[in-house]
Amino acid sequence: MKKLVHSVFNHLRQSELRLAKSILRWKVQKEDLPLPDNAELDIAASHLLDEAREIAKKRGKKLLDVLREEAKEFFSSKPP
Repeated sequence: MKKLVHSVFNHLRQSELRLAKSILRWKVQKEDLPLPDNAELDIAASHLLDEAREIAKKRGKKLLDVLREEAKEFFSSKPP
C-alpha cells in the first residue's frame, strides 16, 4: 500500500511540474525572452511549486485552489 501511495504522489508531483513548466514557457514566450534550457525550467518550476505550497499552507487552502486563484488573477489583469 505504501508503494502505491508513493507512486500516486510521485505521479502528482510530476504532473504539477509539467504544468508549472508549461506556464513558465508560456510566460517567457509571451515576454519575448529567450527560452531557458530544460534544466533551468525544471529548477524554476520546482521553486514555483514550493512557493505555491507555502502560500497554500499560510492561507489554509489546497495547492490547486491557490493555483486557480493566481491563474484567474493573472489572466484577468490587463497589460499596462
